[in-house]
Parts: sequence; C-alpha cells; structure tokens
Amino acid sequence: MKKHIIIFAIALSILFVFVGAYRWGYDSVILLRQSVVKLDADVRGKQELLARSGTEAATVVSLIQDEAVINRYIVTNVSVVKFLNVFEAIGRATGAAVSVVSVSKQTEKGKPVYAISISAQGSFSAVMNTVGAIETMPYYITTHMVSLSNAPVPGSSTSGAGSSTWSASMTLTVAATNVVSTTTVSVATVASSTIAAPAGTVSTVSAGAATTATSPTAAVPAIAH
Repeated sequence: MKKHIIIFAIALSILFVFVGAYRWGYDSVILLRQSVVKLDADVRGKQELLARSGTEAATVVSLIQDEAVINRYIVTNVSVVKFLNVFEAIGRATGAAVSVVSVSKQTEKGKPVYAISISAQGSFSAVMNTVGAIETMPYYITTHMVSLSNAPVPGSSTSGAGSSTWSASMTLTVAATNVVSTTTVSVATVASSTIAAPAGTVSTVSAGAATTATSPTAAVPAIAH
C-alpha cells in the first residue's frame, strides 16, 4: 500500500512538472506572439514613416525646383547689378542710348521691390523698341509710368518721327528678395538737359492708362499696358 502511495506521489509530481512546463511554454509562446505582433506593428509604422518621408522629400525637391523657377523672375541682392546691365544691353541692341537714372530698394504693398528710373534717347523706332523690350523682360516687372517726348533735329527741314530725337523716361518696379527696409542702393544720375521743342510731342503713360498728345510734326501712338 505504501509503495502505491509513493508511486502515486511520484506520478503526481511528474504531472505537476509537465503541467507547469506546459503552462510556462504556453505563456512564453503568448509573450513571443505578442512581441512579434508589436514588432510587426513597429515595422509597419516605420515603413509608413519612410513612405511619408519619401513623399515629403519629393515635395521638398519639387518646392526647391519651383523656388528656383520663381527666382528667375525676381531680382536678388546678388543679381541686381547683372539685372541693371541688361537695360544698357537692350539699348545697344535697339540703337538707343539707355541710362539707369536711379535704383532703390523699397517695400510695395508689403513686398520687397527695386524701384528703377530709366531714360532712353534715340530715333522713334529705337526708343519704342527699347520701351517694348524692357516691358517684356522675363522678370516680375510693373511699369508705373512711361513718358515720351521728341524734338526736331536742328537744321532738318523734314518733319516727323524720322527727323526727331526722341526721349523716353520710365519708372518701374521689379520683384526683389532680402529687403529689410527702404534704403537707397545706388543712384547713377545722368546729366539732363531740356531740349527745346516748341512743336514737340509728349506722350505720358501713368499707372497703366495711356494718353496721347499730337502736334503738327508727329503723332505718338498710345502705349498699352
């Protein structure tokens, strides 16, 4: 009888050991499964983060490219000298004498701009071609005023645009960057002289509206903006 009790106790102990081992193994599997699920969620989250990062990186690259395109139409502190040289280059191409009278940094409607005054002298076609070329420059330019005047060439017996010296004065603004306050950058003042033209023609364009005055010698076409 005693022997059977001992065997039963040993068997019961072995059973408890097996049950305990099974329970421990089961709990370990559950914990491992939970760890795997958590790891899978972390991996998915990181993959989504990487996907968003890739999209954001592509967006940043696109914005940088767009900014580069926009900057082509805007004058910076670095490119302003190069931009001003374009006016004289236009004059050489059209046959007109073009001078930059003044240029200054300003703020217009809360946005930085360069305010520029330009003068051009030459034949009627040269001056008009110069004005047209300046207005169509590949920059964000706003023309505020264009003034045209002419005077007969001394000693010429022929009247009309071909026998007159024409002058144009322009004031315009171009979009700029890195402007903190309204400060004058540089002023290139040209010597101005009044040309006597009792029978001259004056045409003034201000704030986008054109007015034309005619005389017996010549007629100035309206300039549309």
